[in-house]
Amino acid sequence: MAADGVRLMHDDHVKMHGSLGSLDWSPPLCVTEFDACARLSFTDIKAHEFRDQDDVLQAKVVMLAGLVRRSRACVAFTGAGISTAAGIDDYATKGRDVSVTAEGRPCVHDWKKARPTRGHRVLVAMYEAGLLKHWVQQNHDSLPQKAGYPQHALNEIHGSLHDPSNPIVPYEGVLRDDLFAWLDQWERKNDLCLALGTSLSGFNVDSFPETAANRYLMGDSLGLVIVNLQQTSHDAACALRIFATIDSVMELLAQELALGDRVRPMDHVHVPQLCDGALVEDDVFMVPFDAEGNASQEKSVWDLRLGRRVKLTGGPYCSDIGTIVEKSVEGHYRIRVEDSINPLLNMKRRPFSLWLGNWWLEEATQGYGICPGSGIPFVNVPDVQETQEEQIPSQPKPVGPARKPISAFQPPPLPPKRTPNPPVTSQV
Repeated sequence: MAADGVRLMHDDHVKMHGSLGSLDWSPPLCVTEFDACARLSFTDIKAHEFRDQDDVLQAKVVMLAGLVRRSRACVAFTGAGISTAAGIDDYATKGRDVSVTAEGRPCVHDWKKARPTRGHRVLVAMYEAGLLKHWVQQNHDSLPQKAGYPQHALNEIHGSLHDPSNPIVPYEGVLRDDLFAWLDQWERKNDLCLALGTSLSGFNVDSFPETAANRYLMGDSLGLVIVNLQQTSHDAACALRIFATIDSVMELLAQELALGDRVRPMDHVHVPQLCDGALVEDDVFMVPFDAEGNASQEKSVWDLRLGRRVKLTGGPYCSDIGTIVEKSVEGHYRIRVEDSINPLLNMKRRPFSLWLGNWWLEEATQGYGICPGSGIPFVNVPDVQETQEEQIPSQPKPVGPARKPISAFQPPPLPPKRTPNPPVTSQV
């Protein structure tokens, strides 16, 4: 029974608990009232936040653990809500100062410096225990990889801060065809979808959890599980509905699945593990990819030393050439692109920078590209000056710097708007 003055959710039982929910479970409590729509478009659902009562939450997590154990192809489908505890704002959260998600969260001014949450680390432990097979990541923050989740089992469908061949997809941008095909493959093969921290507001990729719910109704899947503080338009279709923070649910789930020893501590920093013999010298590696970045039986040199020129192999800046200009303390590489041409306007873009995450060293040396059948984000190209010197060996070397001075970091410009195929309307 709720205390005086505490508002309970008044809604259909299935929307509050899922179709598997017990009739004995009490309604969730309203912990934050905010009488505004969670999003400006696509949904009229209010941004109120709810939390299951303690006994109900524990019972739901026990049920969730049972579903995970029964699953043979469990997929995590994550939105912005999984990263709010890392200090990254959630678009759908209103009144952030009074939101449940504001409690104890760090202040992060640069997404690239954010650290993984407890939820990210438990999902990594589930993967390593064979309980999670795939992860569809709608965020751009690279927190799964920082927690130790392998890139080759992660679909960053909306782009990434640390993949130059798959930068952040803008509101009306175009998804990579190979990533969309991979999404479709797992939409058909998963038997349990864990939708964590996503508003499910009707965007293109929301067909993934919707399909899971529909297959459950046909007896072909364990269904859809939604974990979110806010209500969603898919609550009536899920097998299990949990109202709580992602971290609290995942912490309890780790206990139920006996994953305690597998969950890495919050201060753990993932260090890429290279294949034996892959390291030639500092920042130079042997990778099983050819000169175009495609998988190959023969190995080639991947030279990531400062000053080396590289050509992007995919995404909106495909075939653009940049220069490696920085290696961060964490081991991430910054690529500066100064001569990119906008194909629609036939105009040169302003210079911009893109980043390659250090986990790509582990992925590339082991033969993994951005997804099955695809290549690495970029390849080396001969330095223009070196090529000219090879052709005219007697020509004296120029006096002064070989390259333009590197200006201060600027975010990359948005890719040109094109007719979506398939369309993307927003990020979640």
